[in-house]
Amino acid sequence: MAENISESLENYLRAIYILHIDGKIPRVRDISRILSVKDASSVEAIRKLEKHGYVKHERYGYVKLTEKGLLNAEKVYRRYIILIDFFVNVLGLSKEEAYTLSCGIEHHMNDNFYISLDGLMLFLKRNPIELTEAKKFISNYKKKMPHDFKTSLWDLNISESAKIYDISGDSILRKNIMDKGIYPGLTLKVIKKPMT
Repeated sequence: MAENISESLENYLRAIYILHIDGKIPRVRDISRILSVKDASSVEAIRKLEKHGYVKHERYGYVKLTEKGLLNAEKVYRRYIILIDFFVNVLGLSKEEAYTLSCGIEHHMNDNFYISLDGLMLFLKRNPIELTEAKKFISNYKKKMPHDFKTSLWDLNISESAKIYDISGDSILRKNIMDKGIYPGLTLKVIKKPMT
């Protein structure tokens, strides 16, 4: 992460770097477009980055990364990209979800977390069988709904439907429920609830 700057300024640094690696010399309007902000906000952020020694900016001209800025922008960008790679290619999230999550998480990654994630991604890419197995496991886990997301029939409202993944409770209760033809895999719709 870039030293001594806010998350917002790191986003500006990353946007400038993206334009830089695309072979463009960024202008304020280009940076504003990438971040979906007004030019005035970009000008203010660029001034702050300039005070920290990350960029040089001529009034109404181009924004150029300094050596310090380039080094720190690369760090911010690499953290962002590795998170997107992990979210999309391992966890199976959409690119939109990955962009949103990465933009928030990248600012809080310490070096230990980044190096560990980078090592994990390198391992998975070098071992495609393990990557495939990990993706299958995650996909199946999502389908079975982790316990954090489970709800009980009592939590459903009238007219709501739910798929049964598990029948819990003591053995007598489970047997009574299954004797009524209710079993995992069945989808039920709540028509009426008993009075409590």
